[in-house]
Amino acid sequence: MFVVGDFCSLPPVTDTAQQPGDPLAEPGTIGLIGLGIIGSKIAEHIAGVGYRIAVYDVRPEAVREAAAAGAHPAGNPAEVAAVTDTVLVCVQNDAQCEEVLTGAGGILQSARPGLAVAILSTVHPHTITRLAAAAAELAVTLVDAPMVGQGREHIPQGLLWVVVGGTDAEFARVAPALRTFAGRALHTGPLGSGAVLKLAHNVMVYGGYLATIEALELARIAGVADGLVQEVTEHTGTLSPQSAILAEIYERRRATPGDAFEEHHMRIAAEVLEKDLRIATEVAAEYGLHLPGAAVLDGRGHEVYRAHPVEGS
Repeated sequence: MFVVGDFCSLPPVTDTAQQPGDPLAEPGTIGLIGLGIIGSKIAEHIAGVGYRIAVYDVRPEAVREAAAAGAHPAGNPAEVAAVTDTVLVCVQNDAQCEEVLTGAGGILQSARPGLAVAILSTVHPHTITRLAAAAAELAVTLVDAPMVGQGREHIPQGLLWVVVGGTDAEFARVAPALRTFAGRALHTGPLGSGAVLKLAHNVMVYGGYLATIEALELARIAGVADGLVQEVTEHTGTLSPQSAILAEIYERRRATPGDAFEEHHMRIAAEVLEKDLRIATEVAAEYGLHLPGAAVLDGRGHEVYRAHPVEGS
């Protein structure tokens, strides 16, 4: 399964896909830090199609699983940076990005001039700007490259895109590594623009989620037969493929919680929803814009995913 909400439906794009041995766009050795639901699949795919990749995660079992798939295990982010040409950072939030880059044993501790770092995580544009400035002092390139797509199982099909903020030269520097797992690397403009585009994307996704669950609850309480909301709204084009996935999960979880694995990841999904919308409202406020729909969902991620609290908490 994958965390619903961080990705939307997009058609496959293969014109920018890269093949091993392409002399015009070799990515060199790739590093990946963060082996969660998406990161683990990215590592598996990159190794599986023949590229060299070094990996690290705070969970040793995740590193062992990636190593079994062909990745080189590392003991910390600095070790990853020391043996790679481009490092992909796929962690959950801004604080983790800061730690991975600038903390003890972080990427910048061992970074050498010419290293490139692509932040795949959805974080605040100011975090990108701050980390890019710290990296530039060491002649390291850092760009925002958040992901949009249909989730981990669609990576082999080229359904995952990355939207990249940076100069033309910075984009050209990181694009070969990104194309080892993404169907398309889309240059969105200057540093931070990819982060803002991803936030805008998620405002739309999560707003659709709220409308979907409210529609389901309205129909249910009034006695409309199960499944008719989905059938009608799919026919009219009102229900997006992403919201359709959420509706299926929401209805199933309404009756019964999932296993421990699902419950854990639903709680993570709820945290990510609230984090992303909080950042989006902060960025909007800097431009004098209010996002009332995003504000409605503040603190309600657990309702969207029916994420049950940990017992005793």
